[in-house]
Amino acid sequence: MSQGRKLRGIAHGGIQQEPIREMGYLSNMNSSIGFLRHSGALAMICLVASPSFQLSAQTRLPELGDSSGALVTSAQEKRLGSEAMRELRAVGAVLNDPEVNAYLNELGRRILKANPELRQSFEFFAVGDNTVNAFAMPGGYIGVNMGLVLLTQTESELASVLAHEIAHVTQKHYARQLDDQRKNSWMSIAGLAAAILAARSGNGDAVQGAILGSQAAQAQSYLNFSRDNEREADRIGFQYLTRAGFDGGAMGSFMERLQRNTTLNDSGSVPGYLRTHPLTIDRVGEAKSLASNVAPRLARESEDYHYVRALLRSYVGDSADAVRHFEAVLSDRKFTSEAVARYGLAASLLRTRDFERAKREIASIRAKNVEHPMVEALLGQLYLQSDDVPGAVAQLERAFQRYPNHMQLAYDLPEALIRAKNPKRALSLLESTLSKFPNDPQLYALAARASADLGLKQKQHKNLGEQYYLQGALRAAIDQFDLASKANDGDYYQASFVEARAREVKRELAQLNSERR
Repeated sequence: MSQGRKLRGIAHGGIQQEPIREMGYLSNMNSSIGFLRHSGALAMICLVASPSFQLSAQTRLPELGDSSGALVTSAQEKRLGSEAMRELRAVGAVLNDPEVNAYLNELGRRILKANPELRQSFEFFAVGDNTVNAFAMPGGYIGVNMGLVLLTQTESELASVLAHEIAHVTQKHYARQLDDQRKNSWMSIAGLAAAILAARSGNGDAVQGAILGSQAAQAQSYLNFSRDNEREADRIGFQYLTRAGFDGGAMGSFMERLQRNTTLNDSGSVPGYLRTHPLTIDRVGEAKSLASNVAPRLARESEDYHYVRALLRSYVGDSADAVRHFEAVLSDRKFTSEAVARYGLAASLLRTRDFERAKREIASIRAKNVEHPMVEALLGQLYLQSDDVPGAVAQLERAFQRYPNHMQLAYDLPEALIRAKNPKRALSLLESTLSKFPNDPQLYALAARASADLGLKQKQHKNLGEQYYLQGALRAAIDQFDLASKANDGDYYQASFVEARAREVKRELAQLNSERR
């Protein structure tokens, strides 16, 4: 399987779907347990890097006084956020899909660009969980569950969630909660980290089980934003949203859908998003009031939003069920775009390994003169997964020439080139991409393979070291950096770099071990 495959880790069983009632692509969804239900014990083991799931920022606060300035610095936030991301990757929580993650970052960039006072960097990523939730971490990392993306009906609704989470960061809500509890022991914060991992899937029992004894209520208080926090994030987020040209009414409409569709899940507990973001009638009314004070706007939706939703829907449940879903959508003509529906069917057929039928669906899309990079990338994956390496190289090269910034191609073209015994060009492409996206472990994994095929031992071990580091395996990363420093096929600069990286990661590991004692 390709390192860049978007279905990596999903396989034929798919990601199971929580019950969400909605028209269009979400009709007739299966009701079952989400696949990322980690136990409290596992969460505690994986997330002992204490306050990794809290955040603050360097932006000016509007009304509430800043009592948190002395708590964490920007550098500390960035370190904590990086630790949290490594932990999430280590437990497989981050969805390994370049197209979905690139889309979320582009949507977030549109909001940030329209609000130039937001100088902090942000990174948006998808979580492979079909429950409805979103969360933020130190350093501006914002995660969005698949289920939340699928529950939205417009791009403005999804943007309203991102804007709301951005506001939690800029208004230092997490940092204020930490400041209130600054005298608490380390263990209670470790319990908090475990609770947040469990809370992502909305599992109330797991949340409580992840927190130790008398610390439960204390740690739970970290998770739950106050109503004042939520209303402030709504108000500031609304400003971010409308400045970026999105429909201001989308915030209230999505809140109403949350109330209708996720009041209670099958277990009878409040879903994750409502557990950590209390939703009241007043909040819905205030969101609508904010929208009434601005001129109505019909925001233009990007095609990417609809293709990404179709792709995520193809991941839900059993692969055969996903195929039947899109067949029904097409048969009943319950779609806003036939091309998008056929793309979703082709992506579902890829999961069933019915490559020829999937190619016919792509041909039907192209016959209508529809052009989109996700369609071209999917065709390349069909060739790649059917082991037609020459066909994959030809298709992916054509697509890359036309869409050089499309991230799925940045994965799959090097993969095809490695299989085609052209690791030199693959490594050149990967190093160019890594210069722009240096925090992607799968790109480093591909670069390590290409380096190994070229006999470049130092680069091979260096790239493996970076991959393991980003995946939270610090000891394995140190071993690889040590091997790289002992290789004799690099220049002095490269040798000095890997030696410095080994020392840096050793210091970081020692610090983490010290904090855990």
